[in-house]
Amino acid sequence: MRERMKNMESKNKNILIASLLAVVLVMAVGYAAFVQQLTITGTAEITSTWNVHYDTTKTSGDGVVSPTTGAGGTQAPTGSISYENGQKANITAQLNQPGDKIVFTLTIKNDGNINASLAKPVVTLNGEGKDTNPEDLIVKEGNIIFTVTAPSPTTVDGGAEATMTVTAEFDSNAQSVGATTSSSISVTTVASQA
Repeated sequence: MRERMKNMESKNKNILIASLLAVVLVMAVGYAAFVQQLTITGTAEITSTWNVHYDTTKTSGDGVVSPTTGAGGTQAPTGSISYENGQKANITAQLNQPGDKIVFTLTIKNDGNINASLAKPVVTLNGEGKDTNPEDLIVKEGNIIFTVTAPSPTTVDGGAEATMTVTAEFDSNAQSVGATTSSSISVTTVASQA
């Protein structure tokens, strides 16, 4: 009987060892199936360009600088646009009397191939004055009130344009000073990837 029990124990051990070896083999095959190495080789070239700026060729002429003479005015108002680095427009207005007004149209170009999102511009008064309402982009120096509009459209695809206007107006509540009143502001574009 002892020998029989020994044989059974030996047989059970052999079955257990065989079972464990089978489990290890199945695990090894399973692991090998999950761990396969994928190798991808190749080259990539980035051809994106970012080039959002003012159209610096538009500094004068009809539709760019549009003056309106106040009632009874004998001398027409004048204005000019100059640019710094394509990102900042410097606008100067010379107005003579209440009612004089000049509308400047600024064009923002996207000469890159990445779509751009345009935010409100940054407006800086280039003299002594005050920003009467930063949210509405209105600034005043002396008798001249500048009103800046946000760009339209606010998203500019590659190769497309947006426009914004700056209106310089002689304060209608002011008295004519009998001489040209001059003031200037800077308008800086704010753009990010759309």
